[in-house]
Amino acid sequence: MNVVSMNFENNERRDEFFALINMIGYAVSIANTLGSQTAAEHMDTARAALIKQLQDEMSSNLSADNINRIATIRAGHC
Repeated sequence: MNVVSMNFENNERRDEFFALINMIGYAVSIANTLGSQTAAEHMDTARAALIKQLQDEMSSNLSADNINRIATIRAGHC
């Protein structure tokens, strides 16, 4: 596998993380609106775990707040 291919796969993986983080944030908001606090808490915990995993995988040091800001940008295939 060449460097360009590996870089593309890494970027695609990162984009998928951002898309999933963004979707879960949206779902948390909807769950709160519907009054399902327990579901919102579970999803928020999963979202925090994804943010942590993304931070661990990225070579640069991004804070959770920066990842949250980036995640709101349209990314991934969804």
